[in-house]
Amino acid sequence: MKFGVAQIALDSDVNLNLEKIRHYVAEAARAKADILCFPECSLTGYRRDFGEINWAEVTKALDVLQEVAREKDIAVIVGTPYLETARVYNAALVMSTGRLRYFKNNLTDFDEQYFAQGQDILTFEFRGVRCGVLICRDQNYPLLAQEYARVGTRVIFLLAAHYYLPSEARLKLEKNRALPIARAVENKLFVAKANAVGSQGDCVSLGHSMIVNPDGLVICEAGEKQEELLCHEL
Repeated sequence: MKFGVAQIALDSDVNLNLEKIRHYVAEAARAKADILCFPECSLTGYRRDFGEINWAEVTKALDVLQEVAREKDIAVIVGTPYLETARVYNAALVMSTGRLRYFKNNLTDFDEQYFAQGQDILTFEFRGVRCGVLICRDQNYPLLAQEYARVGTRVIFLLAAHYYLPSEARLKLEKNRALPIARAVENKLFVAKANAVGSQGDCVSLGHSMIVNPDGLVICEAGEKQEELLCHEL
């Protein structure tokens, strides 16, 4: 299985994000990737008022992405707010022929203004490889990654949007690089991290998306300013 992450800049316009996601799905399909992961809230943007979400627009965009995934024969993992049983979650949707969802377990102060807390992990098998999903601050909690390791997960996809004020972003850069490496080597699995890049409002995300192998070695890593596609074949 060949898997990848797309490091992209996010916008508050769903349709602009949708077209960018479609572009990178097409690029990954041309690179013969089987599964591609995007950042946290990549469909709607992260630094925004989630109380003003147009749910019909989000639903339509997700349906478009699922059809693209079917057409390109590639699984797509996209971050989005998700409405279920009158509660809104910070979610990752895994879309191919079907649709699976993971809800962020560990919320930031910003998240808590809008989102309910997830309680469960998500594992799924794709092309013979067991995969799992985490979102952003979930990387801080070793027990979550250990749960995935216990059920035979080989690749954890980590969706992130590390937006901070510029001075704080620089201070937290090495921490946010180190944690995926720690989770990989502790649990002897791959971690594929897709982070946002660029600014939203007065905050900036410094990228450094990466794919880390079970020995904790960084196989490939994006920069801190540009959009990039990273892929690795098991």
